[in-house]
Amino acid sequence: MPKVKALQCALALEIRSVTCPGVVLKDKEDIYLSICVFGQYKKTQCVPANFPLVFNARMVFEKVFPEAVDPGDVVAQLECKFLTFNS
Repeated sequence: MPKVKALQCALALEIRSVTCPGVVLKDKEDIYLSICVFGQYKKTQCVPANFPLVFNARMVFEKVFPEAVDPGDVVAQLECKFLTFNS
C-alpha cells in the first residue's frame, strides 16, 4: 500500500491563573475551566471560586489532518472552525 501523507497540528495550552478585577463570584462552589480545541474537550482541576483563580494547568490538543498536503491546507480547515472557552 502507498504511504498516505498527513499533517499533524498540536496545541500546548498553559493556563496559570485567571483574574477579573472588581468581580465577585456569587456561587462559592469550586470552579473549573472547560476547553474545547479540535473537537476535544478537556477541563482543569477544580479550584476555589476566589480571584485570582490559580489553575497552573497544561493541556495538549492534537489533531491529524489526513487530507492536508501542505500547511496552507491545515490553515484553511482551521479557519472554518472556532475554539470555545467555557467556565
